[in-house]
Amino acid sequence: MTRRSHIPGPRTPAAYARALREFQRSLPHGLTHLARTYGDVCAFGFGPARTVFLFGPTANARILGDPDTFVFTGAYDMLLPIAGDTALVTTDGAPHDRVRRAARPAFGRAAVERATRLIVDEVDATVRAWTPGRRVDVYQELREAVRAAMIRAFCGPELASRGRELTFHLDRIHELMDYPLPRQLVAWRLPGRARRRALDGVAGVEALVYAEIARRRREADPGTPDGDDLIGVMLRARADDGSAMTDQEIRDMVVSALIAGYDPVSSGVGWAVYHLVSDPGVWEAAREETARVLGDAPATPGDARRLHHLNRVVHESMRLHPPVTMSPRRALRSFTHDGHTVPAGSLVAVSQYITHRQPELWPDPDAFRPERWDRDQPGHRAPTPFEYFPYGYGTRRCIGSGLAALVVPTVLSRVVQRASLELLVTDPQPAGIPALFPKDGLPARVGRTPAVRP
Repeated sequence: MTRRSHIPGPRTPAAYARALREFQRSLPHGLTHLARTYGDVCAFGFGPARTVFLFGPTANARILGDPDTFVFTGAYDMLLPIAGDTALVTTDGAPHDRVRRAARPAFGRAAVERATRLIVDEVDATVRAWTPGRRVDVYQELREAVRAAMIRAFCGPELASRGRELTFHLDRIHELMDYPLPRQLVAWRLPGRARRRALDGVAGVEALVYAEIARRRREADPGTPDGDDLIGVMLRARADDGSAMTDQEIRDMVVSALIAGYDPVSSGVGWAVYHLVSDPGVWEAAREETARVLGDAPATPGDARRLHHLNRVVHESMRLHPPVTMSPRRALRSFTHDGHTVPAGSLVAVSQYITHRQPELWPDPDAFRPERWDRDQPGHRAPTPFEYFPYGYGTRRCIGSGLAALVVPTVLSRVVQRASLELLVTDPQPAGIPALFPKDGLPARVGRTPAVRP
């Protein structure tokens, strides 16, 4: 095969300006513009931010399936000031494996079920306040409920009692992290108000976390009755050589979990609510199913798995709006893909968003069709892990993906049981880098909820 010397991408000032405008709108708009204009192999950007984009399942299998060649180290430098040097998202090899093994019990079955119960309690309290006629931002209010519960699940009751202070600092971080990509890249590299506020937020969060670590070491306090919150798990963990986790390793794991925990879950909930309400018949089918399976009781983890229609809604919503939009890696060696040679050291990226909407994989790809996940439908074909991967793949799959898979349908079932909503937006636009969310929220008017008829 002949190697092509130039990877396609914008060359002229006008072409660069057009691509920048699309990325300024949102990351999905920018990725879609590159894929449609330049094809499945293209490049965009300057200097260390220049990225080679490889779209499609073949590229996904190559990049995500070869962790020895395509590494995290150097791919997520933008997150280093927030996540830290020992975070899962900024490390590879033994350091990554050490922290992941230590944290794993905090994302095991018992911990996930406890976190789910905490989230359902917070969602119940939120939805109870949705009186008929009231206007609410469904996405923002459910996000706040999920965040409050996850702070308690990850940090324990002592730090959760300072939740207002902690969320103040977290919001400062997210102000910058939710900038469009071009603006965010500039803001991280130049002194300015946004960068200063974000770094102040990081300092505020880590001061609270370090203080809680010190208190627990001093008082030998596990933090929760069963000791399974993330800080407690990390404090008890021992590496293969018997060494304990350092304060920095615990800090980086907890801060990363907070930043990358509630937003992907809230993203999944928000987009699914949008499709439940806006697509004809979907809400009604979900309400009938929850009434039949649950009555008026909250879903248990076992119940959530029996809500087949609601889970299909979640899968289809995450196909169209994956929480993680793209996954970058740093190439340790040069390689050739589809006839193009990519030099060693290049920043390369695959995209969940583009893959999930490719017409050769998904008939009528932009349509919301939860029935495509029904195994009993004629012509059903289960996607491969490189065709549908909203939380990543393999050993680098998001450590909280199991929590999200349980929490999202559970939260939705409670909203469907307890609320009736009329959306006041018809085409919410995507925004966000760490997790895709509706740019202007999901404003809705609360209606009267029909009686449950199991």
